[in-house]
Amino acid sequence: MKARANSRLFTPPQVSSSLLPNGLTVHIVSKPELPLISIHLVLPRGAESDPAGKAGLADLTAEMLTLGTKKRSSAQLAAEVDGMGATLLAHSGWDSTLLHLFGLREDFEQLMGLLLEICTQPAFSPEEFEQLKQRRIAALVQQKDESQIMADERFQEILFQGTPYDHPVYGTLQSLPKLSCQEAREFYEDSLLPPGSLLVVVGDIQAEACFRWTESSFPAVSPRRSSGGCEFSPPVLSPVKPFLFNRPDLTQSQIRIGHIGIPQAHPDYLPLEVANYILGAGGFSSRLMQKIRSELGYTYGIRSSLEPRKNPGPFAISTFTPTATTIPCLQEILAVVRSFLAQGATDQERAEAINFLTGSYPLKFETLSQIAQRIIQAEIHGLGLEYLAAYPERISAVTLEEMAVSARAHIHPEGMLVVIVGRVEKFCRELEGLGPVEIRE
Repeated sequence: MKARANSRLFTPPQVSSSLLPNGLTVHIVSKPELPLISIHLVLPRGAESDPAGKAGLADLTAEMLTLGTKKRSSAQLAAEVDGMGATLLAHSGWDSTLLHLFGLREDFEQLMGLLLEICTQPAFSPEEFEQLKQRRIAALVQQKDESQIMADERFQEILFQGTPYDHPVYGTLQSLPKLSCQEAREFYEDSLLPPGSLLVVVGDIQAEACFRWTESSFPAVSPRRSSGGCEFSPPVLSPVKPFLFNRPDLTQSQIRIGHIGIPQAHPDYLPLEVANYILGAGGFSSRLMQKIRSELGYTYGIRSSLEPRKNPGPFAISTFTPTATTIPCLQEILAVVRSFLAQGATDQERAEAINFLTGSYPLKFETLSQIAQRIIQAEIHGLGLEYLAAYPERISAVTLEEMAVSARAHIHPEGMLVVIVGRVEKFCRELEGLGPVEIRE
């Protein structure tokens, strides 16, 4: 009952929406408490549209938009933004690319004009592109020996092999050197304002004024441009296969276990979200933390995650453990998952999970940018804006039976990918009981 009471205490901010004659969808949230404004132009095409062998192209292209226009050099653009006390960011994620400006309400028209200039008249300077690419490469070189990052990347690459999600958003040391400024320009030209593009403005602004400015100033959405976002279905599950990456210098093993999950718009997503909180996303109250850390002392931290994406995202369990306990830790993780699927959750676990998910939900709407991100996620993932208000009540209504059915349908311990980064010679033979072991450097 407490969870349902919490769910009624919060109402998301009211959104004024309009599909303009130019084909652009605009969402406005008026928040006059502070004289600030957060502007987000969203293109429904992200890193999933990177061509084969061109990992990082979408994200590089997005950042190039912030590095000069046909009217202003990179330095002049930065000075213009700094002069207003504003911030400018652009990046690609899975399923979308975002161009974001944040500043004062009094600079609304100047900020919007700058947004229009950036997205329609980018310079794509070859010199700026090479410098940006070299900065990216240097950053990847610096982090390539970090075992946690290595485990995350190898897990995603193997898990999503053959799908649009089979590479890091920011690119790889193999792909980045091959990318050219001309390829980035062509990607931009093919990606500018495709169908489904959004403008989300949150802050001290009147909706009608924003609608009028955008309708009179922005170019039309082009139906000829591809929106990308190739759809795919999860492959048929295969038996557990461990992939080992040898790092003889490590004293701890990084472990990643999981498989492809379900998209956020799937009807089972909310029951699975509650079940996943109980299994491993709920911190010290989760089944995995209680068993693997508190009872056995194999790790300082372990969690399961269900990443929301438009297409099926990863369901993953992540942890680390001393080399000597690598195999016992892995075996116990799988045992906890099997036990959870067999027994289901308890009434107390359900109540605690729902109380947390509904109680923490308002915190996701605290800042202007957070409000915009909730709107963007609902739209890009095909949830609809009504999802924002309905979420607490829908979460509160999830039953033990729905959780059990969803978990058994979408969590498969017998078909999980296992990726371990560590001192392979210390545990590789013991892993052969799970399935054929593949060792990579």
